[in-house]
Amino acid sequence: MKRAISPIAAIRARLASFGLTLHEDKTRLIEFGRFAAISRQRRGERRPETFAFLGFTHYCGRTRDGRFIVKHKTEGERLTRKLTALRQDAWRLMHAPLAAQHRWFAAVLRGHYGYYGRPHNYPALNGKCAGYGYGV
Repeated sequence: MKRAISPIAAIRARLASFGLTLHEDKTRLIEFGRFAAISRQRRGERRPETFAFLGFTHYCGRTRDGRFIVKHKTEGERLTRKLTALRQDAWRLMHAPLAAQHRWFAAVLRGHYGYYGRPHNYPALNGKCAGYGYGV
């Protein structure tokens, strides 16, 4: 953790040169990476912490052959917000011709799958983690 404090100071200085600052409530140091799970297990703690960035929750994982990998899944709040907005827009388009509805839904889904379609994010794309049982 001590080694992480100096890069944070460097980032603050770099951002200050552009007139920007880090948000104190959103900036934190977490134990994350290849050896985080092992060191936390030795101390009797649970899994390594996760963090949200750019609409994804990033977490430590393992490949099938046991190597470390950073996995990503759609942030829960983002998915709920997207489904709510999609439902409202579908209601607004209810009386439009079916071809127009199809074009609109296809464009929305292409954009969503293009951004969130990453390895290890299939359950969120399929709608399983949202508890709805259907895709976005």
